[in-house]
Amino acid sequence: MRTRKRLTVIGLGLLIVTAGLVLCPRAAARNGAPPKVPGAPVNCATPRFQGAFREEQDGWVFVHIQGAPEDRGLQYGYLMAPEIDGFISFLGVYLQQNTGKDWAYFRHLANTLFVPKLEPEYQRELAGIAKGLVRRGYAYDTVDVVTLNGFFELFEAVGVIEGVPPGTRGAISRRPVLRCSAFVATGEATADGNIVMAHNSWDDYVLGERWNVVLDIRPAKGQRILMQTAPGLIHSGTDFAINSAGICITETTIGNFVGFDTKGVPEFMRMRKAIQYSRNLDDVVRIMREGNNGGYANTWLLGDIKNQEIGKLELGLLNVSFSRSKTGYYDGENYVDDSKMIREECGPTLWDTVTNWPDDLNSVNCVTARRLRWHALLAQHRGAIDAELAKEFLGDQYEQSLGQINPGGMVLMARMELTDVPEIPGASAPRLFGANDGKVVTADLVGKMSFWVRIGHPDGSPFAFGPFLEQHPEFAWQAPYLKDLVDQPWSLFKSKNAP
Repeated sequence: MRTRKRLTVIGLGLLIVTAGLVLCPRAAARNGAPPKVPGAPVNCATPRFQGAFREEQDGWVFVHIQGAPEDRGLQYGYLMAPEIDGFISFLGVYLQQNTGKDWAYFRHLANTLFVPKLEPEYQRELAGIAKGLVRRGYAYDTVDVVTLNGFFELFEAVGVIEGVPPGTRGAISRRPVLRCSAFVATGEATADGNIVMAHNSWDDYVLGERWNVVLDIRPAKGQRILMQTAPGLIHSGTDFAINSAGICITETTIGNFVGFDTKGVPEFMRMRKAIQYSRNLDDVVRIMREGNNGGYANTWLLGDIKNQEIGKLELGLLNVSFSRSKTGYYDGENYVDDSKMIREECGPTLWDTVTNWPDDLNSVNCVTARRLRWHALLAQHRGAIDAELAKEFLGDQYEQSLGQINPGGMVLMARMELTDVPEIPGASAPRLFGANDGKVVTADLVGKMSFWVRIGHPDGSPFAFGPFLEQHPEFAWQAPYLKDLVDQPWSLFKSKNAP
């Protein structure tokens, strides 16, 4: 049975929860958390808080915010304060573990590279989140919230900024993690001839488990937004989002990409602006390209239900390619088709089309293996693809080149905890990394501002981390933050206003 809890902002500074009443609570201090400041009582009946609420269901937190930038930011920070605090506290440990740099270092980068580039609307929204956190007793500022939103880009750019003069382009020292499997299809490929889009997110489980937020934004300007995200993010990050103009967006990272422009606009703001202000695919492409800094480089899969058109935007730094169609499909698995981008921005690379796909299966890696599987699945089910099939695809563990089910990293739903075969040369295996979720949307659901989501492995397979950590003590630092994967149902979420 589905469980649901509602938390609504009401008058006299109270929060009402099914478990009881809490007066502007302050969370207890934890190791690694910032010092707490007294939480100021809030008159939540004021227009700044009116209509904001959160609900919990099937492992997800649904959050509705609305209004002017500073108001919706304040609502967001206030309603999600404990989760945002937990996320930032964890990221301080995660980034230190993976880069050797502390939170203060990343704050400096965010303040230097990102804060001056933010448009006023998003500056005010991010500042509002910080104010909401302070209202709940957490001593964060706007720079902390900007750092949180930009950590993917900063994480991948560690090393490039040091020693590289401001405004120059250079190779990043960390190659991006291979994240996600996705597709978008329409026309003769789908059962009703309309758009179907699906995506699962790959990452360290300790990080990916935090993308359990469905954020519903009714901004004063622009389109209404429904997206998957993590606590405190004003963009999606994974990325899976729809808007009230009929646009749907997802992506997979570009494998082995190098490049970063310190003069550019952060990706997290461009993604958010694109889903808020786009009414067609041309709008999405234009907004994503304006000020492109090369950070968090992705192949974006796009849909426009009004025109029944799909698109694929391969957004590098030096190279950009865009394709569109009213029939067929585009697949996503960290691959790019732009051979010039492969040569100039992804090398040395395992993704050279001529030598690795589809002819030389002996040198298969997780990118080429998944592309083979996507093409086989989408061809096999041509003309029948719908939401239910899309859900099945996201949980698929059939390795096409072997011709058998083979859980691990060469399949659409990665489970690196089950294999000692690395998905790419140089990666560790086994490790606590894989598919953390599944999301599916159709044209009909986009029109209703709704989509399907499932947290945990998309096929529902559970996993208890305790025995793994005992056998692999190198991951013991994750123990305080990990939650066992459990079988949660697919859940349908929809934009809605406060009752």
